[in-house]
Amino acid sequence: MLKQVHLINPMGNASGGSEWRTLRLCKELSKYCDVHLWSSSKPNPRFSGYPMRRLSLSRLSFPMTGTFIIVGVYHELGSWIHLARPTRTILIYNTSRPDLLRARLQTLQRFGKPKAEIVFAARWLMNACSLSGPVEMSPLDLQQFAPDEYERDDRPNGRFTIGRLSRDHSKKHHPNDAGIYRRLVSEGGTVKIMGGRCLAGELDDVPEITLLPSGAQEPDVFLKNLDCFFYRTSDKYFEPSGRVVSEAMACGLPVVCHRRGGYSEYIEDRVDGFLFDSDAEAVEILLTLKADPALRKRVGQAARKKLEASLAPTVRDEFLRFYTR
Repeated sequence: MLKQVHLINPMGNASGGSEWRTLRLCKELSKYCDVHLWSSSKPNPRFSGYPMRRLSLSRLSFPMTGTFIIVGVYHELGSWIHLARPTRTILIYNTSRPDLLRARLQTLQRFGKPKAEIVFAARWLMNACSLSGPVEMSPLDLQQFAPDEYERDDRPNGRFTIGRLSRDHSKKHHPNDAGIYRRLVSEGGTVKIMGGRCLAGELDDVPEITLLPSGAQEPDVFLKNLDCFFYRTSDKYFEPSGRVVSEAMACGLPVVCHRRGGYSEYIEDRVDGFLFDSDAEAVEILLTLKADPALRKRVGQAARKKLEASLAPTVRDEFLRFYTR
């Protein structure tokens, strides 16, 4: 009989890294286990094609036993957890909320559940809460997120295009980024931002800047129309690990990211990506990349190799053995 594994997440945000992490884990684990997807809130219609059940105590719709993998601590477990009897509980900690992590651990302990094991999305998250556990990069499909089949320099418009994708929320964007985009356009570049309609008031007057809502395209399709991936968030939000950055690296894009972010753990500055501290440094890097296609290609290829090593079959097999033991 196959081991039962239950993946639990709100599944409410079609652009959320936690949601896509959950779905990728589901696909990987399904090769070895009887895997069930559970949503703790109304799932986003984008996920309607996935076999998913809604958690509900009143309808007695919840997992009773097996391995529970709870993706994220930012959502309430609900009172159903009081009746469940998991054989093993794993928390994936991928947002910097030590208060919620403690609360979830206390809830599980209070109701006699097995001691929760913690998987950290980045090493800094583990160090910040003085706990221990495996550190796992958000798994990706490296065939889906792969470099484009033709040279980017052969595109018809010939313009250097930077871009980014994220949730369409102001905290995901730094207030100074609009100035950087305008500067790049003034130098003959173009900008595409998916999840950027929140910037419309500042940038809708620039025809060379395309602002798309979140989810307007599949992320891999969007990324393959860029020459460079640019990313930072507002000072009010620290990106815990940045799945979107690793997606861009897997697609063979040079990434230019503010040093303040969990993704900096897996970027070797000026080898397989670029980390900047100031606006001026960001502009300098972007204009250098614009003028040097060979540099873009070299760094992009190194980024792809980094992701191939980080998500190699031997690495993923080790994590799957951990989840299924």
